[in-house]
Amino acid sequence: MKINLNKIDGAYDGKECFVHPRACALDKNNIIMTMQTLNVYGSDYFSPLYVLKSSDGGKTWTKPIQDEAFTVDVYENGVSILGCDATHIFHKKTGVPLLTGRTVAYEKNSLIPMRDYQYETFYATYDKEAQKYNQMKILKMPVEMKLGACGAGCAQFIEADNGDVLLPVYISRGEYYTSAVVRCSFDGYELVYKDISNELVFNIGRGIGEPSLCFYNGKYYLTIRNDRYGLYSVSVDCKTFSEPEVWRWDTGDIVPTYNTQSHWLECGGNLYLVYTRKAGNNDHVFRHRAPLFMAQVDTATMRILHNTEQIVVPERGARLGNFGVNQIDENTALITASEWMQDLNCDPIKPNNFYGSDNSVYITKVEA
Repeated sequence: MKINLNKIDGAYDGKECFVHPRACALDKNNIIMTMQTLNVYGSDYFSPLYVLKSSDGGKTWTKPIQDEAFTVDVYENGVSILGCDATHIFHKKTGVPLLTGRTVAYEKNSLIPMRDYQYETFYATYDKEAQKYNQMKILKMPVEMKLGACGAGCAQFIEADNGDVLLPVYISRGEYYTSAVVRCSFDGYELVYKDISNELVFNIGRGIGEPSLCFYNGKYYLTIRNDRYGLYSVSVDCKTFSEPEVWRWDTGDIVPTYNTQSHWLECGGNLYLVYTRKAGNNDHVFRHRAPLFMAQVDTATMRILHNTEQIVVPERGARLGNFGVNQIDENTALITASEWMQDLNCDPIKPNNFYGSDNSVYITKVEA
């Protein structure tokens, strides 16, 4: 397996940094990537999405440009709404790149999201000829479902054999979150709800969220975030998933990953998990969210093979937890991550930056 690390130098100005870089390969050379800025003086206070492009397989990139498709909607009461936590796939049946995420709302002069806002799933398609995104839309959910806020934030999703989109979501149930997979039709223009899987519950902390989905050797696999653990669930039909279980090493010990997302990667016929964890030398990193590790999953036992673990994005003091994995084909994938400059010990503007982070954006290509 080949692992090739490229990066874009950081652009942190002491106030804003780029976060959530997630790529979509149009072919082996042409790649688009979205990301957005974060105001480090707030909490999850994001800008609309920026777009950048590569024509050489991710080695070099254009400068990020804010796309008008993701402009902020501002209402009379001063509340603004935009899309965040975006992830892509290249939809093979239609040949259209599809991006999904969740909406977020901010009150005027506030640097934190509105707590009582019922977020939704947004989506947007990419016009390859015009080289820009079409205006973002909201995925309409049936009223009779009586869901709480429901969004596809940071969700790795897939295309079924018939072209349906299988989209993991997390649902607000008041004091906790649940997760499920929504099946949608997609014709290259409209994403339309068809049905939803069973709702997964894990009654520890805030529940479960930011699920990511893959299909491997005839089964569907979810990897899910929880405050204390990393979790997984399995299904044979993407309608009924098993009860969430804690990720463990092949020794039986619990993998010390917690309160952050993880994603799937397929390469050379094997399935891998990309994740962060306590490593014994990264206590200075917020929630131990760096470096990024990758290790093979034994799907017969649902254990992570510890001796296959390797670092795919290095740690330089800043967290890397809000990353993405884009599967180009069964033997090639891209891992994208940026240094989240919100911790005192990773700020190059301040004197206690001991580790060298500068908001670099990393693009790791993994090939068989």
